[in-house]
Amino acid sequence: MLIAYNNQQQLFLPYQYTRKALQRYRRQMKFYCPQCLEQVQLKIGNYNIPHFAHFTKNHCSQLFAENESKIHLQGKVQLYEWLQKHGHQVKLEPYLKELSQRPDLLVTLDKEQFAVEFQCSTISHEKWHQRTMGYERNDIQAIWLFQTPQGKEAVNGIRKIRISPLLQKAFITTTDLPYLLTYNPVTAQFVYWTNLLHVHGHTFIGKVQKISVDQQHFPFYRPQRITQEEFQRYWQLYKQTCRQFAHNRLLHSKKGAQDPFLRNCYELNLSLTALPPYIGIPVKEGAAIPLFTSEWQIMLFYFSKQLGRLPFELTKGQMENFLCKHQLEVTEQALRAIQNYGYLLKRMHHEDGLLDNCEQVYVHLFAIATIY
Repeated sequence: MLIAYNNQQQLFLPYQYTRKALQRYRRQMKFYCPQCLEQVQLKIGNYNIPHFAHFTKNHCSQLFAENESKIHLQGKVQLYEWLQKHGHQVKLEPYLKELSQRPDLLVTLDKEQFAVEFQCSTISHEKWHQRTMGYERNDIQAIWLFQTPQGKEAVNGIRKIRISPLLQKAFITTTDLPYLLTYNPVTAQFVYWTNLLHVHGHTFIGKVQKISVDQQHFPFYRPQRITQEEFQRYWQLYKQTCRQFAHNRLLHSKKGAQDPFLRNCYELNLSLTALPPYIGIPVKEGAAIPLFTSEWQIMLFYFSKQLGRLPFELTKGQMENFLCKHQLEVTEQALRAIQNYGYLLKRMHHEDGLLDNCEQVYVHLFAIATIY
């Protein structure tokens, strides 16, 4: 806790004072929790940023985490000072009584309110959803800003990235591919993970870009879509991953001839080492089907062939039957993924030679209007 009331009922921010001054204030003053109004202790150490904590555990201290890491305290202070520096109306750790919630920061801008949560520890989906819904029910926009994971993923450029389910909760969706914004208090940098193209599981292809806190804006800058030239690199990485998947499946499948993917390839007379270009096509909503695109698209072709149809000729009921047959959850997103694949196949079928597959997919993913 970075803030508390003093004897005069004034909000007191200890990080703004020297440790020597704080030692004097600790002897002279008493401090109280802004939420439960119980007395709290001022902790002045050499490692953490000076902060407050309850003397004993109570409902208040259990409801709101107190053993915050140095990186969490540091990040909240940096973000608070950055917003103040830019003239925004911002409150640090305000207690919202009607919600029984205390965001890290509450920003008011043009009569709109934003709750900024700088998240450094794991959080359950239930708790994340509960807090987010609490803000939304009170017309407060929740902004989840996660700590930038340490490692190679934070290196600039286009690359394959593994993004944990926790971070995927914070995806920001626009008309184009989703993106993720994180913050690193150590370097005082925001990291954008943009134009995220789902590959499989928790693996994505994306463009990583860094921006210093001094260059950032609030509301946060929105990244630009990648260019068609940059998407060529995406396409190479995606196809390389698809080939690697097929190779590994052929060598390591434990089901052998009972493997639907391998069996369907055989029935369709397709070589795993040279799959046709219309197999392994990324599509919008593709993440709703938890299989490699090569896998479910091969199985879709075989399913369609048995019905004497092409994938883009399937009815909604037939698409639902396909998902059920392969024990895949029937959702609107999964159905749209199949429809999107059919749409691309139909364009490729009728406009052969007009655009190559990479260009077709780029146009589809970024909803670019084209006239031919």
